[in-house]
Amino acid sequence: MTASLVVGAISLEATRLAANRLGVLLRGSRCGEIVRELASARTIRSAETLIPSARRTASLLHFTSLLEIAAKESGRIHLGLDMAGADPPHEVGIVSGLFLYASTVGQALEDLVRFFPIIQTGTTVRLACEQGIARFIYSIQDPSISDRLQDAAYTLGKICRSLRRATGDAWSLEQVTMAMPAPASLQAYTRFFRAPVVFNAQATALCFPAAFLALPIRTANAERYGNFCAGMAKALPANEDPGLLEDALRAWMKQVLRESGATLEHAAADFGITPRTLQRRLRGLGIGFVDLRAQVRMETARRMLVDSHLSVTCIAEQLGFSEPSAFTRAFRRHTRQSPRAFRQAAACLPGGAARDMRGDCRVQSSFLRMPGLS
Repeated sequence: MTASLVVGAISLEATRLAANRLGVLLRGSRCGEIVRELASARTIRSAETLIPSARRTASLLHFTSLLEIAAKESGRIHLGLDMAGADPPHEVGIVSGLFLYASTVGQALEDLVRFFPIIQTGTTVRLACEQGIARFIYSIQDPSISDRLQDAAYTLGKICRSLRRATGDAWSLEQVTMAMPAPASLQAYTRFFRAPVVFNAQATALCFPAAFLALPIRTANAERYGNFCAGMAKALPANEDPGLLEDALRAWMKQVLRESGATLEHAAADFGITPRTLQRRLRGLGIGFVDLRAQVRMETARRMLVDSHLSVTCIAEQLGFSEPSAFTRAFRRHTRQSPRAFRQAAACLPGGAARDMRGDCRVQSSFLRMPGLS
C-alpha cells in the first residue's frame, strides 16, 4: 500500500459552473437540495484560512459524490452527458477559452493538459499519440473516489463539444473509452460522442486520428491566446491546500456513516494509504478523526431531522448508532436539545429559518484540535 495521499480538489469556478448546469437540468425535481449544497459556501473552504493568492476549492470527492447522487435520485442516469450538453456555447471558461483562441487543436489540447490543475487537482490528464491515433486521457488519482462515471462523462463531453465548436465539426472521434463499468444503456453515450463508446477499458480517453491535431481553429487569435495563457500560468496552484484532507474526509464520512466501518482504518484503505500515514497527516493538521466523525454525524442528523419525516430511531440507525439512546445523548451534547425537541423547534419556524437550523453546525475549532487520534 502506498504511503502517499492524493486528495483531489475542484476549483470554485468549476464548482459554480457545474451547480448552474445542475440547477437548469434538475429544476422542479426533488434534487434541488443537492444543487444548493454543491453551490453552497459550506462546501468550499473559507478564504480566510488561505493565503490571499489561493483559490478556494472544494473536495473532488464531494463533487463527484453529489453528481452520482443527483443522477440516481433524479432518474437521469446520463446526467454527466446532460450537463455537458447544457454548456452555454458563448460562455468563456478555461476549457472553452483555450479552444476559442488557440491556433490548432493540438495546441489547445497541450495547453489544456498544462492548465488542468487550475480546474481540478488529484487528476492526471495527458495527450498521447501512437500508431496514428491521438488519445486525450483523463484519470482521477484520488483513491477515495470510487464512483466516477458522471464526472468523466461531464469532463470528456465538455471537451468534445469545445473541439467541435472550434473546428466546425471537422474534428471527429474514432472512439471513446471509459475505465468504469457500463451503464444500463449505451445509446446516450454513442449519440452524444457520435462514436463507439467502450466501457471497462484500461483508460478513460477521447480517441481520434492524430492528423486532427493539426486542424486549425476557426476563431484563432494569437494575441488573445497569449494573454489568456499568461493569465492561466499565474493561476496555476503552487501546492496542495492542506485543508483539502479535512474536506475530503468530511465527504467520505457522509458516504459511509450508515456503515459500521467508518473507522480510521476504513478511511485509510479508501484513501490508498496506511492508517499510520493518515494519522500523521491528521496530527499535522491538529484534527481528531473521531471528533471529526462525530461532528459530521451531528451535521447530518440536523439535516435529516429538518428535511425528512424519518423517526429518531430510523435516523439513529442510518447514522450508525448502536441504539436510539446513544444517538439522543450525542445529539444533546452537541445541540443542548434532544432530537425530538430540535425537530419540533424547526417545525415552528419559517422555511428559511428552518433551513438555517439544518446547516453547518461546526463547533469551535478547538474542538477538532485535540491531541488524541483514534
